[in-house]
Amino acid sequence: MPISEMTGLPKKLISGPGAIDRMSGEIKAHGGKRVILFSGPHISKTPMVLDQIDKMRAEGLEVCLFNEIGANPTDEMVAAGVKAMEAFKPDFMVIIGGGSPLDCAKAANVVYNNGGEAEDYNVNTGGFMRITKPLLPFIAVPTTAGSGSEVTPVGVITSTKRHVKFGVASPKLMPEAAILDPNLTLGLGKRTTAYTGIDALTHLIEAYVAISDSPIGDGICLQGIKMIRNALPRAYEDGSDLEARNDMLMASCMGGLVIKLKGLGLCHQMAHQLSAYFDAAHGLANAMLLPHVMAFNMKAAAKRYADVAEALGADIRGLNDEEAGQLAIEKVRELNSRFGIPEYLEEIGVDKAQVPAMAVTALQDGVGKPNPVPTTVEQCEAVFYGCFRDR
Repeated sequence: MPISEMTGLPKKLISGPGAIDRMSGEIKAHGGKRVILFSGPHISKTPMVLDQIDKMRAEGLEVCLFNEIGANPTDEMVAAGVKAMEAFKPDFMVIIGGGSPLDCAKAANVVYNNGGEAEDYNVNTGGFMRITKPLLPFIAVPTTAGSGSEVTPVGVITSTKRHVKFGVASPKLMPEAAILDPNLTLGLGKRTTAYTGIDALTHLIEAYVAISDSPIGDGICLQGIKMIRNALPRAYEDGSDLEARNDMLMASCMGGLVIKLKGLGLCHQMAHQLSAYFDAAHGLANAMLLPHVMAFNMKAAAKRYADVAEALGADIRGLNDEEAGQLAIEKVRELNSRFGIPEYLEEIGVDKAQVPAMAVTALQDGVGKPNPVPTTVEQCEAVFYGCFRDR
């Protein structure tokens, strides 16, 4: 039995309606005086975020807002954030937003304190070893229930020159506190709710079937899948369902935790390419690819997929593992259909001619190392091609 370690878990997790009102106190408790706030262009203009800025200033904190962040954070956005930090000279960072502001801010924190450019810290080329200097303490406040980035020690960035995604990772990238307040997610539209929710589900399913050994992680995965099964349809149909929104935030956070504990797989390797090459929303890319990747992995992970099927509400009594595992795929397809997820990649503007290049860069992404089936470029191409109407 191998020895295992658990590192990089959250220092503090504050959750529940109204939790964001604890933010100023947390900043001051960690000595923050000059706060740079990373946020998205839309969420930063909402009354709840504007109220928090006013509260911070009323309590004597100086605040600088940086919100020039798109749906898929790029190295250029990171550089712009670093420039804002160099002008303001903060001693603390707050991130309020979805996965994009969270990832962008983490990378900017690294570059601001260690110099160079974001890709100097590409985890696939040993960049984590170059993160030698202390980072700004920060608080992470997610406004979507999907990425789980508030509790992961990594930010995922797109290279504008190479059209690939890469991770900036370090144990130093864990926040002083993650604040999960479902009130911040009440305004999410149906499309964003669906995309981010399936992203969280993908994290939990991929981590559960990953070859990494973590019984604790496995338990988190199955419970998170059950929570999403119950909460995501409710949150999608009724955006004001606070209980469903709260459960989705918790399940998303759980998905972030198991990324650290168990890793991900081929679906994320491939999804990163759809975002890098075609600017596809990450959650949408995962949703479209997940059933195909599950089918590819079935020969090595049928028992695990049977557990997933049961967690998704399927009746697997009397079925063998592969039969039960197929029900997991059906359940994911049912969710995609319910939420209006397109079925074929050409529907979101993906050019089939780019498949060979995407397959190569996908397998260079270390995020998929724990995938249950070691994957060749040719196999990755076949999975990509299977996602087109005209195969």
